[in-house]
Order: sequence, then structure tokens, then C-alpha cells
Amino acid sequence: NNERKMSSPTEPPETDPAFIAKEEDFTKLPSELSHVDWTKPISWSKYEPYPPSHDADAITTTDDDGDKQTVAVAPHLPLTPEGTKPSFKPPHKALEFHVHATSGRARYTTVHLPHGPVATPVFMPVGTKGTLKGLSPMDVTNSDALNNQIILANTYHLALQPGTELIRDAGGLHNFMNWDRNILTDSGGFQMVSLLKLAEITEEGVTFENPFLSDNNDKEGETNSSNKKRTRQEATESGSMMLLRPEDSIYHQNNIGSDIIMALDDVVSSVADDKTRFQIATYRTLRWLDRCFAAHRRPHDQNLFPIVQGGLDVSRGGLRDVCLAGFRERDDKAPGYAIGGLAGGESKDDFWKVVDHCCRALPDTKPRYLMGV
Repeated sequence: NNERKMSSPTEPPETDPAFIAKEEDFTKLPSELSHVDWTKPISWSKYEPYPPSHDADAITTTDDDGDKQTVAVAPHLPLTPEGTKPSFKPPHKALEFHVHATSGRARYTTVHLPHGPVATPVFMPVGTKGTLKGLSPMDVTNSDALNNQIILANTYHLALQPGTELIRDAGGLHNFMNWDRNILTDSGGFQMVSLLKLAEITEEGVTFENPFLSDNNDKEGETNSSNKKRTRQEATESGSMMLLRPEDSIYHQNNIGSDIIMALDDVVSSVADDKTRFQIATYRTLRWLDRCFAAHRRPHDQNLFPIVQGGLDVSRGGLRDVCLAGFRERDDKAPGYAIGGLAGGESKDDFWKVVDHCCRALPDTKPRYLMGV
């Protein structure tokens, strides 16, 4: 615990200007994707029963006329016996993924994390502010019906109360809540949808009004009229506003010490009707991911997952494909992936189309987390 505490950063890193796009470039395809052939499916590291991905090995066959042709073939997914101990080798020293069996496209696996193994498929209970409502950690671990190996906490809410610096100084959220199993933290991105009326989203990050300490509280004798004149910087410094940049989200999650941390993404409601906003958000999610990777100070014991965005657009070369292609370019940095931007009121048909599309693209050798379900 002391090692985990000492490795946490003392303050958020500055934003690298190289990652900041100009407004006129918000809707331009990221330069690293200029070579992508959008007529072909976006996928990588796929195994049967999926079609072969672009990185699949090719074999030479001979047809009935004696003509030879070279075709790509999807191999069988390598299986690992249950009970195999993890070795936690680079490049991802804090996660090892063992696939034990498959049934069609379904996988029975174990995700080995710093606080123990997690058998999947698995449902994660939500402990937003470091506690499951109405249950103690002992209630969860001592119950045969529950016995959860991983729970979820929320970065935005913990940063507001009690503050992640306090949690860090207490030895991380595991010590703070007396939980010796795994924790996954959301990045705060979902609050861009759920708390949109309190948020302002820019290239820098998202600024939230603090619902517990707003300028409307007339603190220290200030009047409402004078409060309204305060700048965003002054409001942020006073605590009435909270700026959450990708660097801040990772800083808070490094303080929390969760086993899986999520990248801050630009989230748009799945039922919104603004194609330009979805396009900006998808491209920005890739830029913010680079900032998250650059800010991550604890890759040795925390796993940073990117989140696929792109609305409901599953067309060939559409926004989901753009986000997936961007992740494929960064695959060496990601120990696992999440599918986001769903469960926001879209139809079940649209929901499953997006899930299916992403699962056909994402690597079979890494865990996948379907968010919000």
C-alpha cells in the first residue's frame, strides 16, 4: 500500500499543446487515419468465428483447376486452462487475460488484476462514492449470492466529495473503503450527459458546476449579481466550478488507485440529433485518449481502457469505425477496451447493432467492458 501511495502524482500534469486542436480542425479526420481503407471492415486480432482481420495470417490454396490463391484465415482463439496463474508480463504489467472456453462468439475468461482474478462475463455493482448503497464490503464478499470480485466507483463524484487527495493520503480507495478486491473507476465522461445542464465542454476539458458549492449560494456576503460576473477561472479556484481535463481525470484515478481506469471521452447522448457534434466528439475522444496516456503515472498497477465512441453510426467508415481505427493505431498502449455512448435512451435494436459492430472489431485477446448496462 505504501508503494501504491507513493507512486501517485502530487498534482495534475499540464496539457501538452501538441494535443490541442484548433477549432477549424475539429471536424477534420485525424491525420494518423489518412491511410485507412474505409471500404474494408475495421478489426484486429480476430479469431474464429469472426472473419479474418487485416493482421491475419495468409495461406495459399489450390482450386480445382490447379490455380493457386492466397487468402487470409482467422485462426482458433488460444485457450488457457482454468487456474493458470498470471505472470503479469510487459507491456501490461497489471493485467493478464486468459480465455478458457468459447461458445460461438461468447468467451469464458479470467481477467487477472492487481487485487485478484475476475471471471467473466461479470456484472459490476456500482459503488459510485466508494460504497454500495445499503451494503458493507463484508456483505458483498461474504455472500455466496454476491461474492463480487470487482465493483465500480465514479471519479467525478469522488473528486467532489471527499476529494481524491484525501483518498490518496488514506492509501487509496481500497484502504479507504476497506475493500481488498478490484475496483474500476469511470472517468467522469458520462456526467457530460447526465449533468449536461451543469457542464460546459471545450477542447481543454469539461467544466462542471459544483452542485454542492455553486455561485448561487451567496458565500462570503457576495451578491448574485457579483457572482455572475466572476470568470470561469475564479469560479474554478473557489471550488464552485470543477474543471475536468483528461489530465485531471487520470490524476484523480491515479489517486484513487483503482485497478482499471477509464479514459476521459467526449460523450454525447445517443439520442441527440447533431451529426457535427458527434463528429467533433469522436475525433476529440482520440485526442483526449492521447492526453490520458501521456498523463498516466501508474501503468505498472493500473490499467487504462479507451472507450469507443461514435454515436449510433455503424456504417462502413462511419464514426464508430473512425474511433475503432484510432484505437487500432494505439493498441499497444491499451490492455483492454470499453464500449461507451449507449444505454442513453436509444432503441434496443440500435443498441445491439453498436455492440455487435464493436465486438466484431475489437481484439479477441483483450477484455471488453460494455458500459452503462
